[in-house]
Amino acid sequence: MSGGELALHGTVWLALAAWATAEVMQGTSRERKPALDWRWLWTLGALALAAHLALAMQLRHGWSHTAVVADTARQTEAKFGLSWGGGVWFNYAMVALWLVDTAGAWAAPIRRDAARGWQWLVRGYFLFMWFNGAVVFPTGPVRWFGLLACMAVAWSWWRQGRVRR
Repeated sequence: MSGGELALHGTVWLALAAWATAEVMQGTSRERKPALDWRWLWTLGALALAAHLALAMQLRHGWSHTAVVADTARQTEAKFGLSWGGGVWFNYAMVALWLVDTAGAWAAPIRRDAARGWQWLVRGYFLFMWFNGAVVFPTGPVRWFGLLACMAVAWSWWRQGRVRR
């Protein structure tokens, strides 16, 4: 595997690991304050995913949006029998949303906590995207890492709900 391919794959798996760890950390009780603020991992994940997008555009698609849509359509057809490249817009939206959410987490953490409905919408979107990107579309053993990360986040959310009740 070339250095570029290693960076391409490494950045997306780093983003997934940072996302899952930050989500689990957000569920940590306030009495047991973790040594690391979850926002640092959230930031790392957002930047790693943005880097992954840039590397994919450079290494795989020659900065051609048309090539990205065609490749997305090919992958979607291979999985679901539907040649549709529109899923790429969901990927772009995730990167943009994560970067904006990261800025909000640092700029106004109290206001972010107050917007709980919005946060659960964002968190649900991320889980949907990660599940598809790390479990549904990959093949081989890497999908087990994706499944483990998604299950850890779902377990953390379930645990958070039980603590609140």
